Amino acid sequence: MASLFEILRRAAADLMQPRVLAIMFLPMLLALILWGGLFWGFGTLWVAGLEGVFNDSPLPGWLGPTLAGWVIGMGVTMVLILLLLPAIYVTALFITSLIFMPILLSVVARRHYPELGRQYGGSFLGSLGNSLFALTIYLLVWLLTLPFWLLGPFGAGVAIILNAWLNQRLFLYDALAEHASKEELARLRAEGGWPLYGLAAFLGLLHLVPIINFFAPVYMGLAFTHYALEQLARSRKEATA
Repeated sequence: MASLFEILRRAAADLMQPRVLAIMFLPMLLALILWGGLFWGFGTLWVAGLEGVFNDSPLPGWLGPTLAGWVIGMGVTMVLILLLLPAIYVTALFITSLIFMPILLSVVARRHYPELGRQYGGSFLGSLGNSLFALTIYLLVWLLTLPFWLLGPFGAGVAIILNAWLNQRLFLYDALAEHASKEELARLRAEGGWPLYGLAAFLGLLHLVPIINFFAPVYMGLAFTHYALEQLARSRKEATA
């Protein structure tokens, strides 16, 4: 199997393909437009709701009206950031998974795996169900662990693990759906192990890097496609050896 570094290098090279360049920024831009529109329409209500939560807490009594007003303003801003940034990130991944993965898959398969047979073990409905399941679990765990995100390194560790799980859960199915059989799809998803989660964790960190985060979802899709098809090709070669 190609090393993870080689997979990342191939994915970076594929970013320069015309079909990839044409969509490279679209997932993040669409996610920003969506959440920007929602904030424009409902932002006042969101801010008022959060301010109400803080005002109903013991903070105003502890700090006095002047200091409490400043602390509450900062707290509302921080909570909105903690809510909106992951929402934009997850929305961009969701858009990439459902809309743009077929394009990315065709680019990678045509350039690097032209002889790899297609057995169509997955489907669009399967991808949609997988994405909705992953999104539901992610949101539940994220909400439950949100207080830990304020605890420095521990919170960052929780975020990395959670994002790694989401990344591999979303993209591995889509990357294998066209080429793998149902049995191969189930087995390769179950056999991922630390290389898969290591790749997913590294790719998840890219959304924290300014500028890179604008095309990180597409790069992530390419990298997971390289990983998945490489694993599938290796598995079939071993089965016939």
